[in-house]
Amino acid sequence: MRDIPVHGMACVIDRPGYNARYLKKYDEDKRWLLCKSAFNICVERAAKIASTNDAKLRVYIERADKKTDRLIKEYFIEMREQGMPFAKETSKKYAPSSTVDLAHSLYEFRTKAKSSPLMQLADLYLWPLCMGGYNSECRPYKRLSEDEKLVDNMISEAEKNSLGIKYYCFDK
Repeated sequence: MRDIPVHGMACVIDRPGYNARYLKKYDEDKRWLLCKSAFNICVERAAKIASTNDAKLRVYIERADKKTDRLIKEYFIEMREQGMPFAKETSKKYAPSSTVDLAHSLYEFRTKAKSSPLMQLADLYLWPLCMGGYNSECRPYKRLSEDEKLVDNMISEAEKNSLGIKYYCFDK
């Protein structure tokens, strides 16, 4: 993993924290699926980084069932056409991308089989990134950080709030 030219990026949502924050505010049937929040946050941050490097972003997800694949593709299309779906006032501290910027940066959406080497690499990154939200001393997470294989290693401290790995609804 050290030699592959990639950096780990994630939006990790703590389900109990999410429920505590939003269950009273929204009825069960009006809350978003966690995947919608995670997808939008993670893809937008990756798009911002691509844009700063004058690049386009190709979004690949691991193939699931047809309904889920279609739902996530809809998130991508909505994001390209309408911008970020979050409340403007509460999200402005994250410097949300404009609809124009997202339309320019978001180039392609595809699904890949679990057997794809790209998806297997993503899986190798995912567990340590998730665990990092609960325990920054988790050995695989710490190793990725020490090897500078996290997106947080390539950005400044000031940029982490709007570009870095997002740990959402963690009460720390």
